[in-house]
Amino acid sequence: MSGFADSPFSLLAGACFSIALLAASIWDIRSRRIPNALVLPFALLGIGYSAIMFSPAVGVPRALVGLALGFGLWIPFYALRMLGAGDVKLFAAASCWLAYSQILGAAFASALAGGVLSLVGLVLAHGLGLTTFRIAHLARHPRMLATPLPVPAGRKTLPYGLAMTIGLLIAAWAPQWLRLQ
Repeated sequence: MSGFADSPFSLLAGACFSIALLAASIWDIRSRRIPNALVLPFALLGIGYSAIMFSPAVGVPRALVGLALGFGLWIPFYALRMLGAGDVKLFAAASCWLAYSQILGAAFASALAGGVLSLVGLVLAHGLGLTTFRIAHLARHPRMLATPLPVPAGRKTLPYGLAMTIGLLIAAWAPQWLRLQ
């Protein structure tokens, strides 16, 4: 069972957690940005939630370590220009709400969701034929991964905040799917 189903307060907190993530995803899909005006209050509410659930002496450090862990897991991908800063900050803010094992599980689930979204994006941008051809030839020609396809006119980047939302919601509400509990 999830940590958000323990009490009426935690259930309400879980609803706030979920709504904030869904809002960030919608924002990311529409504008390919996740604003600090959404991420900062989300992190502060997560710190407050942890302080109430575990006492301030335990909850605040727990949330701050979660923030650092969530940030540290994804900042290398920002440095490599694979993710936007908003995606990294969103995951870090959400990590204030979660147990450490849930953070690691959420990162794994987010990466899987990102892979699926990437495949969907490739098919939409380049068609099923070219996408299938590239995937089929990766085993023999792994350098093909390093050869970027041009982004067709009118296409946007991948809204990775959506992938992170999927991973975070799975880790928070269904950790048994990731064998976290």
